[in-house]
Amino acid sequence: MNPLTKLNLLLSFLYLLIGSSLGLMLGFEPARNFLYSLKGIPSYAHAHIQLVGFVTQMIVGVTYHIIPMLTRGKVYSFRLGYLHTALLNVGLALQIYGFLSGNPYFKALGSLILFLAILMYIFNILKSGVWR
Repeated sequence: MNPLTKLNLLLSFLYLLIGSSLGLMLGFEPARNFLYSLKGIPSYAHAHIQLVGFVTQMIVGVTYHIIPMLTRGKVYSFRLGYLHTALLNVGLALQIYGFLSGNPYFKALGSLILFLAILMYIFNILKSGVWR
């Protein structure tokens, strides 16, 4: 297993733990009241942590593992893979802060960075020759 796959899998498990913890907090009224007192929408933060942080990051990690097997070649650029992984995590963190605090600028900036990270991921996978 290559280091980029390991990194994405470890980050996905971290997000699963964080998202599940936030979900647990949303299940208890005092914690839920505290989270909603932050003027944001914590259920959106919970959903994004689970879907983008856990599921997407897991898919990205698995993709980088299976691409060489499927193509019998190499990943186009591991450097680009690390870059979009970093951007995905920065964008998600900004977006989560925006959802928790209700700050629209953080939500917008985080969403933009996430979108750029996803475009970079798609480009890297397509350049790896999956569709030849």
